[in-house]
Amino acid sequence: MPLRPRGVLPLLLIPLLVAIWAGPAGADLVRYRIDLAQSALTFKATSRVVNADGRFHRFGGEVSVDPQDPTSARISLTIEAASIDTANTKRDNHLRSPDFFWAERHPIVTFESLRAPRAEGGLAIVGQLTIRGVTREITVPTTVSVTADSFEAQGEFELKRSDYEMNYQSLLNPVGDVVHVKFVFRGRRNGS
Repeated sequence: MPLRPRGVLPLLLIPLLVAIWAGPAGADLVRYRIDLAQSALTFKATSRVVNADGRFHRFGGEVSVDPQDPTSARISLTIEAASIDTANTKRDNHLRSPDFFWAERHPIVTFESLRAPRAEGGLAIVGQLTIRGVTREITVPTTVSVTADSFEAQGEFELKRSDYEMNYQSLLNPVGDVVHVKFVFRGRRNGS
């Protein structure tokens, strides 16, 4: 039997021991694709004139999560800014303009989660929301239901348009700064 220099075998075992100690992190993550037909992304903005209720028609994304541990959830979401719809063409075109989403220059709104700690009633999804090229960290209270084949996530939160450099103090735009956002995302396991 050939002799091995002292210390080589323990060095070779270190990666194996680290892998065993770390457990199957990532191995149990299941990827789910958001199903647009079963999901909804809506908002309500208050105004001195007429409140605006609306929705986005085109969005998508993916959720990766261990079905046994919702706090492992990682969410990636993209929203087409131009798909905004308040049932008023003139207002929708204004919302797509540089005063608001500036959809021509910034066509995609994104959200990337960073962590998902437990919170009262579910999870507090912490992530980075990017609108108009401006990125802010937000926390989104969310309830999550996960099975081996499907998931559902729903919640609501408020954001300030001024945080994303949207105009909100003009006489032509009497809409308030705070917008209430509500969502239900449903999806199925990738490949099913």
